Amino acid sequence: MPQQIFVDTEFTNFESPKLISIGLVAVSGEEFYAEAEYDQYECSNFVLDQVVPLLTEKKKYTLDDIRGCLLSWIDSVRTDGVMLICYDSEYDYKMLEQIFRNQKPSSVLFRNLGSSYANGLKRYEFHIKNKQPEHHALHDARALHYAFRGWLRKVR
Repeated sequence: MPQQIFVDTEFTNFESPKLISIGLVAVSGEEFYAEAEYDQYECSNFVLDQVVPLLTEKKKYTLDDIRGCLLSWIDSVRTDGVMLICYDSEYDYKMLEQIFRNQKPSSVLFRNLGSSYANGLKRYEFHIKNKQPEHHALHDARALHYAFRGWLRKVR
């Protein structure tokens, strides 16, 4: 079984998305969270109302800084074999592409879990039970990990 990491991102808007924050949770418990420099004028009203108020970090990072920190974190949690970074939205994948400039780290695969691999009710339960609101990248990555059904098709 490949090593699994669950990721969620928040971004400015659907039309021209730019990263605002990223959260990752390893099955082994390690976590990564960073907030990016962004322009509030590029944010949709939803993002301004639901995402921006949940941002917790005083320091905002450039994409280059986030890429460097994330690569270091990946190396620190990596075990032998393939690492599978699991997401549930194509927008998360787009944000990963922005961060890695379409050059993913070696032995890392990205997998879209979609709705069939994560139980939506369990995800909702996680947010309620842990009093961690949705639309915060780290909270949502934790919820995705919690709601994961635990099976994957063959990894390629």
